Amino acid sequence: YMKLIHECVRDVLLDAEENLSLFNSISSSDIQTRLSKYSHDDIYYTCLKLNEAGFIKADFYLNGTAGIEEITYSGHLFLDNIRDNNVWKKTQNILSKFTSTSLSIVQNVATQVISNIIINSLK
Repeated sequence: YMKLIHECVRDVLLDAEENLSLFNSISSSDIQTRLSKYSHDDIYYTCLKLNEAGFIKADFYLNGTAGIEEITYSGHLFLDNIRDNNVWKKTQNILSKFTSTSLSIVQNVATQVISNIIINSLK
Protein backbone atom coordinates (compact mmCIF):
# COMPACT_ATOMS: atom_id res chain seq x y z
CA TYR A 1 0.00 0.00 0.00
CA MET A 2 1.07 3.60 -0.41
CA LYS A 3 1.53 5.99 2.45
CA LEU A 4 2.25 9.70 2.08
CA ILE A 5 5.48 10.32 3.99
CA HIS A 6 5.67 13.91 5.21
CA GLU A 7 9.47 13.89 5.31
CA CYS A 8 9.47 12.74 1.67
CA VAL A 9 7.03 15.54 0.77
CA ARG A 10 9.42 18.09 2.25
CA ASP A 11 12.47 16.51 0.64
CA VAL A 12 10.85 16.31 -2.81
CA LEU A 13 9.80 19.97 -2.66
CA LEU A 14 13.25 21.07 -1.49
CA ASP A 15 14.88 19.00 -4.25
CA ALA A 16 12.52 20.39 -6.87
CA GLU A 17 13.18 23.94 -5.75
CA GLU A 18 16.92 23.39 -5.97
CA ASN A 19 16.99 21.51 -9.27
CA LEU A 20 14.16 22.92 -11.37
CA SER A 21 14.87 25.66 -13.85
CA LEU A 22 12.37 27.89 -15.56
CA PHE A 23 12.20 25.95 -18.82
CA ASN A 24 13.30 22.44 -17.80
CA SER A 25 11.45 19.78 -15.85
CA ILE A 26 12.97 17.17 -13.54
CA SER A 27 12.04 13.53 -13.38
CA SER A 28 11.02 11.49 -10.37
CA SER A 29 13.86 9.11 -11.27
CA ASP A 30 16.42 11.92 -10.94
CA ILE A 31 14.88 12.94 -7.62
CA GLN A 32 15.01 9.35 -6.40
CA THR A 33 18.70 9.16 -7.33
CA ARG A 34 19.38 12.24 -5.18
CA LEU A 35 17.01 11.13 -2.40
CA SER A 36 18.08 7.49 -2.31
CA LYS A 37 16.65 6.89 1.18
CA TYR A 38 13.22 6.73 -0.49
CA SER A 39 12.02 4.10 -2.93
CA HIS A 40 11.01 4.93 -6.48
CA ASP A 41 7.38 4.25 -5.48
CA ASP A 42 7.65 6.67 -2.53
CA ILE A 43 8.93 9.46 -4.78
CA TYR A 44 6.41 8.79 -7.56
CA TYR A 45 3.49 8.62 -5.11
CA THR A 46 4.63 11.81 -3.39
CA CYS A 47 4.79 13.58 -6.76
CA LEU A 48 1.31 12.29 -7.59
CA LYS A 49 -0.14 13.60 -4.33
CA LEU A 50 1.73 16.92 -4.49
CA ASN A 51 0.26 17.38 -7.97
CA GLU A 52 -3.23 16.53 -6.72
CA ALA A 53 -2.79 18.98 -3.82
CA GLY A 54 -1.84 21.73 -6.27
CA PHE A 55 1.70 22.11 -4.85
CA ILE A 56 3.44 21.10 -8.08
CA LYS A 57 2.58 20.77 -11.76
CA ALA A 58 3.72 17.44 -13.11
CA ASP A 59 3.17 14.99 -15.94
CA PHE A 60 2.90 11.25 -15.28
CA TYR A 61 4.10 8.71 -17.81
CA LEU A 62 3.27 5.08 -18.53
CA ASN A 63 6.84 4.06 -17.72
CA GLY A 64 6.22 4.94 -14.07
CA THR A 65 8.00 8.27 -13.91
CA ALA A 66 6.78 11.75 -13.20
CA GLY A 67 8.12 14.95 -14.69
CA ILE A 68 7.83 17.96 -12.40
CA GLU A 69 7.49 21.14 -14.41
CA GLU A 70 7.11 23.65 -11.60
CA ILE A 71 6.30 24.31 -7.98
CA THR A 72 3.06 26.26 -7.80
CA TYR A 73 2.53 29.35 -5.68
CA SER A 74 0.69 27.19 -3.13
CA GLY A 75 3.63 24.80 -3.17
CA HIS A 76 6.05 27.63 -2.46
CA LEU A 77 3.87 28.83 0.43
CA PHE A 78 3.79 25.32 1.89
CA LEU A 79 7.54 24.88 1.42
CA ASP A 80 8.29 28.24 3.01
CA ASN A 81 6.38 27.08 6.10
CA ILE A 82 8.33 23.83 6.44
CA ARG A 83 11.75 24.78 5.01
CA ASP A 84 13.48 25.85 8.24
CA ASN A 85 14.94 22.82 10.03
CA ASN A 86 14.02 24.16 13.47
CA VAL A 87 10.42 24.79 12.42
CA TRP A 88 10.26 21.37 10.74
CA LYS A 89 11.57 19.56 13.84
CA LYS A 90 9.07 21.34 16.09
CA THR A 91 6.26 20.64 13.62
CA GLN A 92 7.21 16.96 13.39
CA ASN A 93 7.39 16.73 17.18
CA ILE A 94 3.84 18.05 17.50
CA LEU A 95 2.52 15.84 14.69
CA SER A 96 4.20 12.72 16.08
CA LYS A 97 1.53 12.63 18.79
CA PHE A 98 -1.06 11.68 16.15
CA THR A 99 -1.38 8.56 14.03
CA SER A 100 -2.03 10.51 10.84
CA THR A 101 -2.26 14.11 9.69
CA SER A 102 -3.11 15.65 6.35
CA LEU A 103 -0.85 18.05 4.46
CA SER A 104 -3.22 20.88 5.35
CA ILE A 105 -2.74 20.06 9.05
CA VAL A 106 1.04 19.94 8.55
CA GLN A 107 0.83 23.37 6.93
CA ASN A 108 -1.36 24.77 9.72
CA VAL A 109 0.89 23.42 12.47
CA ALA A 110 4.03 24.73 10.74
CA THR A 111 2.38 28.14 10.35
CA GLN A 112 1.52 28.17 14.07
CA VAL A 113 5.06 27.10 15.01
CA ILE A 114 6.50 29.97 12.93
CA SER A 115 3.99 32.41 14.45
CA ASN A 116 4.96 31.32 17.97
CA ILE A 117 8.67 31.73 17.20
CA ILE A 118 8.02 35.24 15.87
CA ILE A 119 5.85 36.20 18.85
CA ASN A 120 8.47 34.90 21.29
CA SER A 121 11.23 36.81 19.53
CA LEU A 122 9.27 40.07 19.95
CA LYS A 123 9.12 39.73 23.73
